[in-house]
This record gives sequence, structure tokens and C-alpha cells, in this order.
Amino acid sequence: MKRAYLYLLASLFVTLGVSAQSAERKLAFDNYHRYYNEAAQTQDVQKEKAIKKYRDFYAEQAHRKHTMKPSLNLQGILKVWRDDGLFEDMALKEKEIMESKDQGQIGPYLEEAFTRVWTVAEEFRAERMGVSLDRSVFKKCQKAILYYGNLEVNRSNRVHRFHPSCFGMPTAAVNTYFSFLKQMDAVERGKSKDQELIDACDMLKVIGLQAWTQPLRHDATDQNVIQLDRFRNHVWWVGGNALAYRSLLQVAIMYKSIPMIDLLGEVAQRGIDYTAQNIYKESFWTEGCTADGAGWGHGMQCLIWGYPIDGNINALDMLTLLKGTPWDRKLSEQNVKTLFNFFQGSSWFYYKGYILPFLDRGTMAYKPDKRDVGTLKMVRKLLKDWQDSFTSEQLSELRRFQKDAERYVLNMDGYTDGIYSGTRWFFNNDKLIKKNSKYHIMVNMASVRCDGLESATNTADEYNFYPTDGMTLFQKRGDEYAKVVGAWDVTATPGVTAREGMEKLTPVTNWRGYCSMHNFAAAATNGGVNAVAGYIFEKMNASDKEGVNDKGNSAKENEVLYGVKAYKSYFMLGDYLVALGAGITNYQPEMPGMIRTTIDQTLHESQVTAMQDGKQIPVGKGVWSFFVAGKPVWAVQQGKFAYTVLPEYTKNASFVYETQKTDWVKRNLSNRTKKDLPEQVDILRLWIDHSQTPVNDTYGYVVYAGEGLPATELPFQVLRNDTLIQAAQSKDEKVLEAVFYDSNEKLVSGKTELSVSAPCAVLVDDGKLTVTDAAMNRDLKEIVVTYNGKRISVEMAQGAFCGKPATVNL
Repeated sequence: MKRAYLYLLASLFVTLGVSAQSAERKLAFDNYHRYYNEAAQTQDVQKEKAIKKYRDFYAEQAHRKHTMKPSLNLQGILKVWRDDGLFEDMALKEKEIMESKDQGQIGPYLEEAFTRVWTVAEEFRAERMGVSLDRSVFKKCQKAILYYGNLEVNRSNRVHRFHPSCFGMPTAAVNTYFSFLKQMDAVERGKSKDQELIDACDMLKVIGLQAWTQPLRHDATDQNVIQLDRFRNHVWWVGGNALAYRSLLQVAIMYKSIPMIDLLGEVAQRGIDYTAQNIYKESFWTEGCTADGAGWGHGMQCLIWGYPIDGNINALDMLTLLKGTPWDRKLSEQNVKTLFNFFQGSSWFYYKGYILPFLDRGTMAYKPDKRDVGTLKMVRKLLKDWQDSFTSEQLSELRRFQKDAERYVLNMDGYTDGIYSGTRWFFNNDKLIKKNSKYHIMVNMASVRCDGLESATNTADEYNFYPTDGMTLFQKRGDEYAKVVGAWDVTATPGVTAREGMEKLTPVTNWRGYCSMHNFAAAATNGGVNAVAGYIFEKMNASDKEGVNDKGNSAKENEVLYGVKAYKSYFMLGDYLVALGAGITNYQPEMPGMIRTTIDQTLHESQVTAMQDGKQIPVGKGVWSFFVAGKPVWAVQQGKFAYTVLPEYTKNASFVYETQKTDWVKRNLSNRTKKDLPEQVDILRLWIDHSQTPVNDTYGYVVYAGEGLPATELPFQVLRNDTLIQAAQSKDEKVLEAVFYDSNEKLVSGKTELSVSAPCAVLVDDGKLTVTDAAMNRDLKEIVVTYNGKRISVEMAQGAFCGKPATVNL
């Protein structure tokens, strides 16, 4: 009696919901009839024949079957499935949802129901292979489609109906439709009189269409979803969110829609292109590949392995499916250029079999083993399906890429510096990287031009607060940080100047991450071993920018993050990295917590010693000062890196190696299902204290990345470190590196004089001058550099490549 009451009550809520949300239902069915009828009115004999072949194909082949993950297996589903189509085990949950009207729960609940129907439908699809289910189960499928479909189409559109409504349920609907294609064809030819089957066929097409319609954009494209602008200028409708997770082509084939497939062919081809800050409004997609060789996702955040790869490989998949049909398209020159730029760029974010940390929202999901570089599957696809699009040289590079990647190396020896190794400035993503066979260094800076790294409570990394605050990572093996982030004090992220206070951080969902409020970031490199970079850091929430439609819940949270300003620069001189800081000021001195610059927080895996004037000093447990008898020491981890500070800019610096407990589940909830998580880890941490109330403080530290021990005498000198200019020069004066924050200032040191006409980074190296505009000013055509009395005009890159270093011969 109680069970019957629950179902009666649930049905009552459904009825009330249908009445209250009739506008949503009407919109859903009006759209279905409109686009289905428009498809029927567009005729082309050859395209109609091709659609027939596609329909036969999908009658045999499931689409995105890897996403079919119901909570019960087939026998479990059949056991709880009532004759009226409802799942008995879900009834109580449905009652709770309908009473609370919690949109956050309704979507996943209905996706589970549709996935169960799809699971059973796959057995009907496989009937020719000996699997057979009786007609009563088929009737349950129809009833379930109608019951749960009605719940879905009556949902409010005043809230975003995202993953379940536009990805999950449409995928289940099209697969269910094609599993029963014989019956669906009979309905559509008017051969069936079974009203319930007719209604179920309609409902599957209504739910499937949500791949094209949901979430509503609340703009003109909602009035006609079959147009290019539907797939442009919105985070939900570009890149991976556009083509990777939506069953768009399969819905088009279900609708027999020539206009839909016409459009998708164009979207897929035009989507394989790059974007950049200065062509943001003109580029086809505002996410995906960037002109610097990296990528964007969920706004202007560097997400190499997710959205750009998902968007591109699914565009290629779609174009591959269209091969040999009236929609056949060849890869354009721009497609090829974009793909090669992305392959080459991706190699910098991968080292010796390991994905660099903090380039997606899953760094803190414990994954200790080597894995393929994400772009390898794209290269394999191109070599399999698109060889005729490339020259012999390009094919050779693709094959070489595949060979190297399958060996987890990606050295690509023999290519010009700056393509696969050396140094490279990712100007759309504020990242300077140095990569060779011996070590890897990444400096992850920030500006208002880029977003930070997203975090998401319960579904991804929950402590991505500092990755783009000047995070500076040093690796020789590739997994040094992946093994320790579960125990990190994240307020002591390597390279970051921040207020200590890990215990004050509260995880939030922030789809845009954090950035700097200043429009200043630049690196000058010609691809070789030397490079210089600098930026102005003052933290802001990237969700506070204009036009952000996916803010999350981070507003006014975690005040400990804010109120610190610093001018930070980096000088790569051979195997040395020199880091300078100036103008370090705490604008919230009343807030508890020391301001500190962390030099490194890395895996402690070998002996640590201190060196001073060529002599070793044993180092034990506990905190050690970088100063012994008033002079700085090198802190050396055997076989790894050596660290020291510059006493003229650093007053108080320390290091310690210690064992810390991990909390992997707190860092990323997915770790709760993993076995054998390390309970503790040994960490080497090195840092500079600025006190709680610094005003215009400075720092300077050096990291030696080469083999053996660093030289007793530093092979360079710092020329200047303030908020106007930061600069360093090799002792032999062959390499000069400078960051100009103010173009009215002149650098004068000994025989060296250097001035510039605009804020920039400058590298003088090997008879060449390299200049990079720090503001990425689209109206700036040249920067004039005056070097030791010689006036040199350096033309700045324009358009998509605005912000790229420009090199001229001296």
C-alpha cells in the first residue's frame, strides 16, 4: 500500500509539473515539429541516399557507448522495472526531487532513467546476435520514454539545463531510437497504429533535439538553432562543448535533416582554427587552439588536454564520417597550419611521459603512471584518415611525433629551437617554458588578458587557487609535483608570492579561476637557451570580468587570496634561472599571515646539502636559513636542482625537508575510489619571508638546473630590480635581458645603455635582439629600442600573433 502511495504521489507531482511548465513543453514540441518539417521540405537525392546509409550504420553501431554507465546492470534494471515503465528503486528519490524542485538533482536523475532505457535498447539492437527480449520489455521502454521524457520537457528553462539535458539524455535518446530503427521507420512511414509507440518516437526526437537547443542561450540563436552563430561566441557552444559531447550529427540523421548536416560540416571545418586575444571577436571559436600553439577552454584559461583536443578530434571525427558523401570536405591550409601549431605546442606541456601539472582541473587526481600525450590520438587519426592533406615533410613530422610520443619522449631532435625544445613564450596563455632532454622549467604568469585554472567542488580539483600566480615548476623526471600535491600547502605554491594561510582556504567552484588585474605580461625568447619574462601581479577573480556567464560560487570567498602586489621577473641564462621581485606590498596588513615567496615545494627524494664557497655543509631535519655566517648558501638536492638567494634583494629565506601527511581526497574527490594512495610524502620546501606588512619589498633567488654543482661565482649579474626595470646580464656581456615596466626609464649599467618606446621584455643574445610587447597592444606597430646609442625599430606582430616575440639581427 505504501509503495502504491509513493507512485501515486509521484504521478501527482508530475501532473502538477506538466501543468505548471506547459510553456517549456510547448517550446520543446514546437521546435521538434518545426525542424523535422523543415528537414522534410529540403530535398536532394544524393544527400538523402547518404542519410539512409547513415541510418543503417547507426542501427548497427552505438554512438558514444563509453558514456553508457547506468547504476545497475541489465538484470538489475529489469528486476526493478515496473510494467508502467517506472523504475521502482528511483521512486522515492523522484518524490524528494519533485518536492524540493532541485534542478541540480533532476537532471542527473532523468539521465539515469534514460541511460537505463538505452542499456535495455542495446539488447534489442543485438537481437540478431542471439540476445532476445520479449514484447513486454519493449512496452516498458515506450512507457519509460514517455514518463521520464515528460518530466524532462517540462523542466524550467529559467535555469541552465546543461550536461544531462544537452549531452547525456540526447545521446541516450538517439541510441535508443536507432536500436529500434525498424519500429521508428514504421512510425515515420505511417505504417504503425500503436499510439504509444508513435508518441515514444516523437519523444525520442524531442529529447534528442536538446543537443541542439539546450541550454537556451537567451539570444537570437534560440529562434533558429540551425545557423553558424549558434556555434560561436558562447562557452557552451564552442570547442569541446560544441562538438565533442553533443550528439549533433546523430540527431541530424535521426531527423533526416540535410540543413543540419550542411551546417555541421562547415562548423567542423571552421572549428579547426586558432583564436587569440586580438582576434577574439573575429575568430570562429573563442575557445580551442590558440595562435601561440596552446589552447583555451571555459574562457581564456589554458586547458591543453581537455576542450581543444576534444573539440578538434571530434571535428575531425565528423569530417571523417562525411568523407565519401555529398558533404565531403578536404582539410584546408588553415586547418593544417592550426593542427601542426597545436601538436608542436602541446609537446611543451608534456615531459618524459608525464602531463605537466595544473593544465587541467584534474592535476590532484592521483595518477602516478606515465601516459600518452593527449595529442597523440589526433596524430594517429590524421595518419589513418587524412594523409592526402599533408606534404611529405609534414607526414614525416607526424610519423616522427607518433614514434617519439609512443616512447614517452617527444624530444623531436633536429627541429629548429623553439619548435619542440629550447624556450618558448605562449603569449596567449602567459607561460614561458624551457624544455630540453635534461630538465623542464615552466613559469606560469598572469595578466588580465587570461583566465586562471578552473576548480570545481566535488567534481574536480578543489584547491586551484594559485596556478597562474607565477607558479614556477622545475622537473627532471616529470612527476616530481604529481606525487606531492596531495600534501601541498597550496599557499606555498612554487614561485608564488602570497599570504600564508592554507587553513583559511575554502574550496569553491570557479569556472574561470584567478588572474592578475594588470595588463602586463611578456617574455622575450628567440627559441634558444636564454629568455626573459616579467609581469605585474595583483590577484583578482577572473569571474569578475565582463561577460562571464559561468561564474560558479567563488564571489566574496577566500579573502586570504587578495591584497598582495608584486613585480616579478625571470631570467633564463644558460642552466640558471634568476627570479627577481620588487614592489612587494601587502595592501591588507591587518589580515593575519606572513607574505612569502615560495621558491619551490617539491618531492624530496635524495640527499640535501648546503654549499658555501665550494664547501659542503650537512643539512638535517628542521628549518635551515639560506644564510650561514651572514653569507648565502646553495641548497642542493643531489641529482635534482640547486637553490640560492641574492642577499642584496633577500633579507630572510629558509628551507626545510619534512614528511607531510597527504589528503588526496580533500584535493580531488575522485581519489576516494583509488587504492594505495600514499599516506605521507617527503617534501623539500624553500621560501623567502617578507613579513606580514611588506611595503615595496624585494627578493632575488637563483635555481641551477644543470648537471653537477653550480659555479662558485655566479656567471651573471643583476643590473636592476625595481618597479620600473628588472634586468640581468651574463658576466661576459654577451646576453642582456630586461623587463621594462615603464618605457620612460633607461637602463644604464657600465657600458650598457638600453631604452625602449613601450613597456616590453627585451633579450639581446647571439647578435640578435628580441622584443615582446607586454601589453599586447593591437594598435602598436613597432617598438623602438635604443641599444648603446643605436636606434633599432622592431616591427610587432599583428592580428592573431600580436604578443609574439619579434627578433631582428643587431
